[in-house]
Amino acid sequence: MNNKFVRTVLGDISPEEMGVVDCHDHLIKNGGPEMSEHIDFLMIDIEAAKKELSLFVKAGGKTMVTMDPPNVGRDVSRMLEIANHFKGKAHIIMATGFHKAKFYDKYCSWLKTVDEDKIVEMMIAEIQEGMDIHSYNGPVVERVKAKAGIIKVGTSYGVIDPLEQKSIRIAAKTHIKTGCPILIHTQLGTMAYEVAIMLINLGVDASSIILSHLNKNPDKYYYKKICKLNVFIAFDGPDRVKYLPDSTLAENIKWLIDNGYQKQILLAMDAGRFYYQTSYSETKGFKTYGISYMLTHFVPLLKEIGVSQEQINDMLINNPQVALAFKKAK
Repeated sequence: MNNKFVRTVLGDISPEEMGVVDCHDHLIKNGGPEMSEHIDFLMIDIEAAKKELSLFVKAGGKTMVTMDPPNVGRDVSRMLEIANHFKGKAHIIMATGFHKAKFYDKYCSWLKTVDEDKIVEMMIAEIQEGMDIHSYNGPVVERVKAKAGIIKVGTSYGVIDPLEQKSIRIAAKTHIKTGCPILIHTQLGTMAYEVAIMLINLGVDASSIILSHLNKNPDKYYYKKICKLNVFIAFDGPDRVKYLPDSTLAENIKWLIDNGYQKQILLAMDAGRFYYQTSYSETKGFKTYGISYMLTHFVPLLKEIGVSQEQINDMLINNPQVALAFKKAK
């Protein structure tokens, strides 16, 4: 009997119930330190978010992993309103954990000052008891029934900051005690192999490690080196020609498939800015592609260059069932 499960905000489900999965995305971002980089990171329109998720579902999607950690954009109450609206139609997984070090005060943030094992307890509580509705933004903690189903950590461009090293250790300890999967924000696709090695050496199950943003570092031999660790790569961000054209991303994915790594690839949009989403853009009179682009445009391109439906099903359906499933706690 398969006793593995995926933890959505409305309860645990079997991995097979997820259907087509977007493994890294955003529907609501309620401000926070990301806004120091750009106002586009403010996304608090519930109706626009519902419409965006509807477009994803209409295109064939079923599950979305929203990767906003506490203190950095996560909004539990708004996300629960969206999840309840889509009950029976779509699944939402939410994150606990951390982002890159830039978003934390290096002298007085709780990530800096609180003992590592106490933060592990905070993360475990979010996964096993319920998320803090305030997302650990202050001294008051009020838990809801909805639980986090993935741990996020972040690394910086070309380095792993001491605060990030601490968050990696915390994520590893939390994974070992809960079995919860871990997704890593790698800045511009750097330090991916290095953080994966750190996590594995700390005892994390390789099949619970997901590396995001490698599409921004189009080095297919680096991808191959990473895949040899038996971890997952979430290729997100088609429709981002400022980094590279879709054709480069598609061809690199096909190269990995041709080299035997189709069971380690996940797909996502990571449309985490206002104008990356169709429905948010419409509120300002703009026309843009959105989250559904992954299914309506990028998947057809993969088929055009020779990726089979079976291989696409692995990336969108079968591989997420392994990567997002809770493993047995140690």
